[in-house]
Amino acid sequence: MSVPANIISISITRFPQNLLIPGMDNNVSIQAKSNSDKNEKFKFIFEGENLQVVLKSEDFKNEIELSPKETKSIEINLIPTKDGFGKLIINAYWLKIIEYVVKVKKVREFVTKSKINEILGKQRLKVTETIEPINPEDYIITMSMKEIQQGEAQLASMKESYQSSNSGVPSQFTIEEIDANIKKLAKGYLSLDNPQKSLELALELSNPSEQIDFYYSLIRAYALKNLEEILQIVKNLRDSSVQHKIFKILALDQISINSEQAIKIALLIEDPSLKENLLINILGKIIEIDPILASKLIDYIDIGLLKAELLFNLAKKLQEINNKNELINVINRIIEILLKSIELKKDRKKAYKFLKDAMLVLAEIENPKVADSIIESISIEKFKEKIAKDLFDVIYIMVDEVRTKIESEHVFSQYFLLNTYVSNVNNDIKNFSLINGNVSNNMLTGDFNFNVALLSLFRFDFSILPLIDRIYNDIKLNSKKSIAYYFFPSTNNYDDKESTTLKNTLNQFFKNFTRIQGQLLILNLDFIPYLGKPTIIISSESKWIEVLESKIKKIGDAVNLITDDSLFKGGRIYDTLKQVFPLNKCEIVNLVISYEFINDYNIFKTFIQSLL
Repeated sequence: MSVPANIISISITRFPQNLLIPGMDNNVSIQAKSNSDKNEKFKFIFEGENLQVVLKSEDFKNEIELSPKETKSIEINLIPTKDGFGKLIINAYWLKIIEYVVKVKKVREFVTKSKINEILGKQRLKVTETIEPINPEDYIITMSMKEIQQGEAQLASMKESYQSSNSGVPSQFTIEEIDANIKKLAKGYLSLDNPQKSLELALELSNPSEQIDFYYSLIRAYALKNLEEILQIVKNLRDSSVQHKIFKILALDQISINSEQAIKIALLIEDPSLKENLLINILGKIIEIDPILASKLIDYIDIGLLKAELLFNLAKKLQEINNKNELINVINRIIEILLKSIELKKDRKKAYKFLKDAMLVLAEIENPKVADSIIESISIEKFKEKIAKDLFDVIYIMVDEVRTKIESEHVFSQYFLLNTYVSNVNNDIKNFSLINGNVSNNMLTGDFNFNVALLSLFRFDFSILPLIDRIYNDIKLNSKKSIAYYFFPSTNNYDDKESTTLKNTLNQFFKNFTRIQGQLLILNLDFIPYLGKPTIIISSESKWIEVLESKIKKIGDAVNLITDDSLFKGGRIYDTLKQVFPLNKCEIVNLVISYEFINDYNIFKTFIQSLL
């Protein structure tokens, strides 16, 4: 097949002319030359039918690279596996490097349009809860136990006198005086570390509203002295609404004293809405006062979206004070919280909105590559695709990228048929093969559908095998009848060893020729130099002379026909052939043709066909 742009030249520099048998160096040499002006890669495929193809170099089992005008030699050895013929198939492929442009998604180096102020600017906590500070000294009076006892006795007397006034007897004490004594005793009990008794007294005040205010004030005052005891008292209250209110008051008091304690108290509230609102108020104030402390305290919160919202507000403050390192840390915490929330399917819609904002901020304050790595780590594929799409314009950009690919183009294809023999290889067969002896594959497979056999028993300065084998294959393919051939290019003028090899191999290959229908015409073929016109000389001793002459004359004036009565008649080889082939079944004819036939395939083929 033709080679595109003549990219490579392939030539066979060595090819076996002998009958292929096992154990012989049935070598084939191939030269491949690159015609390109740049480095090119090629792939050679060698296949065999009834042949084992052995590459002598491992290099050619894979692709090879040829530099401009470089030539490389490929050496292979052929091992036959069946009688008849083997097929060597050589294919070469050009591994073309093709450049093409594709649009590729790339991560941006930096965010082109800032959105951080817009995103963080919309973060606002509703900090509405405030409380007036309390002075504990206003609610704790130092009193001894004796003074307390005296005060309780006095209080009992005052209450009795006041109750008697209901029956018409005037009382010595007013209700205001009784309430004042109650408050005094309650404050005194706080100094003696008995908050329980103090709170019980507060509930004896005449005015319900004043009862509650004083009750809460006593709790707040003593909490500043012993918070743990007060918390235990509050936890034991049966009314949850009162309990929650006191927790809120205590938490707000602790903001300026112990922020961590304020968070812990707020977390004691069981009502989710109240607790969340209080935490927002506490942390909102701490964020403004001490954002670094707020960053630590937010970790006490296990409510995902609330935590994310508080961190966003912390991020806003950090941006205002230009604390970039802590800002990056906070944004990463937000993203971690939101990804987990989405995976757990908790408030996905709101979480996703927060997540987009956090990713945009991260891409801007650090770089888009960090945001991309987070997107790539998302395990939920649909969610991953969605956020990548929604953030595409900020994180990614489409660019033209030149890529290369390898296209395999078939640039050389050739097959060769070689005669093979494996079934009965003896010393004579080995000697026959060593001197480039060969025999047509129909005889090797026992196919005796022929009546003409060409025997070439002389050595020439050129090989006649390719020419005769081509004629053989053309006739076999296109005719009902075929021919056979046998080549024995003598190197020692048929000494005893060669004569023995000749006879034995003829007998071995032609042993079943009796299966041929009719007589076998054996042409003892020889060549003579150019005579100016294709010339055929046949010996005259054959009884087939007239038949041959009539057949050959059908070719016309294109050839000269000479019947020889002396020079080309008989001979040593002729006598040897008569010993091998019985004359009652075979006719042996010395046939000499001029070199013109070698240069004119068509006339040579026509001549052979005329003999059929």
